[in-house]
Amino acid sequence: MSEEHFDVVVVGAGLSGLSAARRLQKRNPQLSVLVLEARDRVGGRTVSKDLPAANGVDQWDMGGQWVSSSQTHVMELIQELGLEVFPQYTKGKKVHHVGGPQAKIKTYTTSMPSYSPLTMLDFTLLLWRIDRLTQGVSVEDPMSSPNAELYDSMTLHTFMEKHIWTTQVKEELALCSRIVFGMEPSQISFLYFLMYSAAAGGTLRLLETTPGSGQELKVKVREKDKGGTQQLSKKLAEQIGKERVRLGAAVTTICQVTTPSARG
Repeated sequence: MSEEHFDVVVVGAGLSGLSAARRLQKRNPQLSVLVLEARDRVGGRTVSKDLPAANGVDQWDMGGQWVSSSQTHVMELIQELGLEVFPQYTKGKKVHHVGGPQAKIKTYTTSMPSYSPLTMLDFTLLLWRIDRLTQGVSVEDPMSSPNAELYDSMTLHTFMEKHIWTTQVKEELALCSRIVFGMEPSQISFLYFLMYSAAAGGTLRLLETTPGSGQELKVKVREKDKGGTQQLSKKLAEQIGKERVRLGAAVTTICQVTTPSARG
């Protein structure tokens, strides 16, 4: 197999990797840039699929699906790519299902599910405790924050087991972890969780649909393009050049070669 040489090789064709590749090309069109992606698609955590719906087939975002007016960079990208957003619809009946496949499916029409007084007290104290801790976290340099090493040595799950009394609140926070981070609480550094919440302006802002919150807006599906939020990655890949984005190309080894100095 003949060798290929590129100035820059980006690993991963998610939004970050594709944005980095496109920015490099814009800064210096002479650079040869290649993006390698192990999956058979671009998009990373954003993936949109055709699923059965009331009127036949509809497009559904199965991964990351929300953007916020406070996320200025992605909003600028959406505008630049000629896409549109719409507010997350919240009126009407909602479906609430936590606790595993055998748990009862509940519905509600208020802003949040109804909880017992004890559960509400547990939930309120948890938010107060977390938000108080986020106030001391440096978003720019998390490790400079008070007790940074302690919080970084424990997981979100560790914190939950120590400070949450009720099973329901544990299940709710675990569900939120899967929605926001795509990971289990046992896989997340508690310091990272605090930094992420601090950057959002508070824990609830990661989950609310109010202006500036994490679940405020969705990307419109366009008939000719389809794809919800995955449209962002597809359009970035088109601008980079499909020949420069290789799918099914898992990176298994990276070697860093040190060039001997002239003195040596």
